[in-house]
Amino acid sequence: MAGPSHSAPACLQTCMNQCSGHGECVVGFCKCHDGWYGTDCARKIAGAPMEPSLLESRPWLRQHVGLPLEAQPQLPSTPRKRPLIYIYDLPPAYNARMLQYRVYGPACVWRKYGPDNHTLTQDSNGYGVEPYFWEALSQSQYRTFNPEEADFFYVPLFISCWMHPIYAVADYPWWHGPSQLRVHHASNMMLEVQQWLQKTHPWWDRRGGRDHVWLTPHDEGACWAPRVITDNSIILTHWGRLDANHTSNTGYRADNYSKSLRNAWQKVDWRWNWKGGRCYHPDKDLVIPSWKPPLHFKASPLMGALPLERDVLFYFKGEVGRTRQKWYSRGIRQKLYKLSIKKQWRKRYTIMIGDRNDLPPGYSEWLARSKYCLVAPGDGYSGRMEDAILHGCVPVIIMDQVHAVFETILDVDQFAVHITEAQMAQLPTILLSIPDDKWQLMQRRITRIWHR
Repeated sequence: MAGPSHSAPACLQTCMNQCSGHGECVVGFCKCHDGWYGTDCARKIAGAPMEPSLLESRPWLRQHVGLPLEAQPQLPSTPRKRPLIYIYDLPPAYNARMLQYRVYGPACVWRKYGPDNHTLTQDSNGYGVEPYFWEALSQSQYRTFNPEEADFFYVPLFISCWMHPIYAVADYPWWHGPSQLRVHHASNMMLEVQQWLQKTHPWWDRRGGRDHVWLTPHDEGACWAPRVITDNSIILTHWGRLDANHTSNTGYRADNYSKSLRNAWQKVDWRWNWKGGRCYHPDKDLVIPSWKPPLHFKASPLMGALPLERDVLFYFKGEVGRTRQKWYSRGIRQKLYKLSIKKQWRKRYTIMIGDRNDLPPGYSEWLARSKYCLVAPGDGYSGRMEDAILHGCVPVIIMDQVHAVFETILDVDQFAVHITEAQMAQLPTILLSIPDDKWQLMQRRITRIWHR
């Protein structure tokens, strides 16, 4: 193993926790210094002396490196707060190596280093939540290095990084044979990880995986994930789809999980991995917010911007399905857009629905000017609930049998409006029938929960 280097690189690469200051980052992989080990080099061999970290010679690391309590030279004498979470050190093929296949800057990370090692936060990659969540958890006071005392086990694999943009750009790696169906690879990778956990460690079998936590942030969440995982483990997802006999809703062929596939490497149809399972179990899983960097809501009064007059009744700017298949967004965005044009909703009610060809620029400013904002599916999940909440705009949720963010732990109807897909044509009537004092009450309630 290489010893500490005190030379200042021209531009650092991105690694988990920047190797805790005790390793060198080599294209996403941490090469730990002597005596240090783990995916993020946070662990020290017992009895070895604690030498200084690179934080002393590389001050630009301090913004990103945080050692958990377990890694401190002296543990606190007071009892640890629970829950305690153990993070598996998986083989790098399932996470760190993915960063080696990035083909452009924002891919697969929530931050990167720019000139003079200045940190650049990514605002164009929602899948950066995978390394973001792992990095935050690795520095948490709740992290434990002792699996025997852990309440939960986190499985840090990069399924979305694998999909975007590695596959269809790079021709390797792949799981169980080359194919153009990305979810086929990702599902097999999850199954392979689960089998590795069961074979290598005793903790999966101890509770049948019920204390294991997986993050599935891709468009259709865990709909295509293996049932041995989704039936048992805790799933953190953006897509709270509830219906049992589900089929793929994506407009992107490479993610259509309803498509059959067999090949020389996998003679049994891969759909048996997930067939008969559910995308989301509200009794154990959680719909979590998607990645939204601070600049995304720069005009929000909740972030300290000057409040704007809420002079727009309803707002949605985004993909409206002009060139998409009819099942994209379940047809919701397309129908609302066509209704708004045909019925002249913008002129009559200040209901603004469209894409960049229809509506003026300034997304954050328009959200901050709107009373109600649309929450509807895209290829699967869409981060519009977060956009609305973070701008103090009351969400209008139109997606039958789908839970929105935190819907199992927050009373969403206290600060949002649910409209069924069958009621879309009555959107203006429904919104205009809500008394202004009720809208104000919902907005005040948003100020109590937006920070979540």
